[in-house]
Amino acid sequence: MDLQETTYEQAMSQLETLARQAEDGTLPIDQLASKLKDAQQLLQFCQQKLTAAEQEVEKLLNASKSDA
Repeated sequence: MDLQETTYEQAMSQLETLARQAEDGTLPIDQLASKLKDAQQLLQFCQQKLTAAEQEVEKLLNASKSDA
């Protein structure tokens, strides 16, 4: 799964779709393993995006505190 051009919102949408399909039984059993692998990659991608955003916010907050 190539996530280079994917945004956080797109990845979350894909995760929500996979979860919905798994819950309502529309995810074919033959695709289950590959879809779980995709979900794992999407989760890791989202975690990395959130961590990066959190670090950026902390930098900005620390910079504004030192300016005050």
